Amino acid sequence: MINHFVKLIITFLLGYLFITWFPATESFNNPEFIVELVLNPVQFFAASIAFMTGLMVQVNVLKVEIYSILQLWRGKLHKELSIIPFHIGVIYALSGYGVWQTMIFSFSAFFYGIISIDFRRQGGHNA
Repeated sequence: MINHFVKLIITFLLGYLFITWFPATESFNNPEFIVELVLNPVQFFAASIAFMTGLMVQVNVLKVEIYSILQLWRGKLHKELSIIPFHIGVIYALSGYGVWQTMIFSFSAFFYGIISIDFRRQGGHNA
């Protein structure tokens, strides 16, 4: 259980680093964005590494949350359900730093998490 809270803290830190390092302008203009990437390639590369690592950590937390929701659906109360409000709080805190970056970070983790779930191994429907 503590392991999942540590993963949430790591998710927040990596999401914050992605938001601060990613070159985002108020008016998203393609030439400005490309020039920013060319002028600061190290910052963009660091933001990409933070994004990918944070994505993988957040997917691990999402998998645990989805499995616990499936257990609740079957009538079993699972202790990992308590992680969900904290995860929502992390996403809300990140949205204070950058709404669009947080949406990209969270939605891509959500979609990748859904894709990577193995229902047969977890004893899901049609197992």
